[in-house]
Amino acid sequence: MVTHKLNLESEVDDQDVVCVHTVLPSYLFVFQLNRLLGLSLFRSKEDVAIRAHQHKFAVYEYNCDVMQQTWRVLENQITATQNESENSLFAQSEQRFYLFPELEQADLLVCVNGLTDAVLKKIQSIGRVISCYRLPINVHNIKEQLTF
Repeated sequence: MVTHKLNLESEVDDQDVVCVHTVLPSYLFVFQLNRLLGLSLFRSKEDVAIRAHQHKFAVYEYNCDVMQQTWRVLENQITATQNESENSLFAQSEQRFYLFPELEQADLLVCVNGLTDAVLKKIQSIGRVISCYRLPINVHNIKEQLTF
């Protein structure tokens, strides 16, 4: 199993983390974000894996040398389908898994340095985004765990 450690050590203080709650799958959200902001986010070859589970969370990256910005979009939750036993009413059931359980309302995490309020409003304007907000102070320790 491939594991990927996130390492942001030098950028932890400069890095802004935005929590996004949306009904869009991560790849459609990234497509809309690329189109809206003129970015070129692409899916990383290595996903973030939790050692306790066999679930992987997608990571999208873009490094803009001109603007000196690094963008990353991480899935915070995934839904896995499991087959049930013969005695069950349903043949399959769905279960949600979280990268950061304390952020269960956030479907995606957008990490970028130098985030402005104008860019935050543009992210909020993406169709089917329910809410978009900066990482709450009470869970600011998540920034330290997000090391690329």
